[in-house]
Amino acid sequence: MKVLFLGGFAASQVEWIAPAIESAVEIGVFTDEHDHARMAAALSDAEIIVTEAWRAGMPPASRLKLLQLPVAGTDGIDRAALPSGVTVCNAYGHEIAMAEYAVMAMLVWSHRYFDIALAFRGGSWRDSGVMNGPLHRELRGLTVGIVGLGQVGRETAIRAAALGCHVVGANRTIGEPPQGISEAFPLAELDRMLPLCDVVVLCVGLAPETRGLIDRRRLALMKHDALLINVGRGPVADEDALYAALRDGTIGGAALDVWWQYPNAAEPARSPSRQPFHELPNVVMTPHCSAWTDGMARRRGADAARNIDRFIRGEKLLHVVAQS
Repeated sequence: MKVLFLGGFAASQVEWIAPAIESAVEIGVFTDEHDHARMAAALSDAEIIVTEAWRAGMPPASRLKLLQLPVAGTDGIDRAALPSGVTVCNAYGHEIAMAEYAVMAMLVWSHRYFDIALAFRGGSWRDSGVMNGPLHRELRGLTVGIVGLGQVGRETAIRAAALGCHVVGANRTIGEPPQGISEAFPLAELDRMLPLCDVVVLCVGLAPETRGLIDRRRLALMKHDALLINVGRGPVADEDALYAALRDGTIGGAALDVWWQYPNAAEPARSPSRQPFHELPNVVMTPHCSAWTDGMARRRGADAARNIDRFIRGEKLLHVVAQS
């Protein structure tokens, strides 16, 4: 059975996925998506394709049965363009790294780590207990609100609770609160949760009901010294409203790892936002790297490989996100 790794990113994942596939397969790699003739030939006999993107106008893929994403996000898949009879699955393994990132951001913010370290490097003892400097906060006792209680949200809750935080959450579906969560709110009741939180962590995926979820009105519901952490998707927060809230002190700060704009071939150094977030002193910015660890690569590669093996053996597939 042929497994085709399609696109530059998928090709970069061959080293993590291919060795973990237990079944006998033929591995193919195709990266030049501008060469439609060669792409059509590559797609024509592939029953399994590993890729993070499927767009309208792709060449026919008549034998395709499994589209395995090497990522969790499904933003790049145009479901209407999929051939009939295709199952789309994503892969996990990123949740531990992203949860650690979220907790790290909480600790850095509450202890004013960057400000104090930079000031001391510059020769200032102003924040020292020796000089009776200003006190900073502990994470213990703070209320952390997690929006989206999927794998990332649940792992974040476990770690925040272990550090003594009171953790609440909001989710589209509500059942028994996951480990570490003391109370779970329906997403429709997010307005009740936000005013309670010292930290709000966005772990939710992008969907019609979550686009612009954190808008000007909801930002105004948050505490004036609250921290917003976004490891979900940039457009879950309204770009202009968030910039204004941070600039004007409506909320205390933000740690942003996901954005509204990303680089492409035409603009390899594209700005992450139309707004100058980089000019704000209360914003920590990182380039969508919270999950990008060696542990994530191993776990996600094994997850995708496991699903390919299940497909070949005719077993129930994991992480099904769409069927055409």
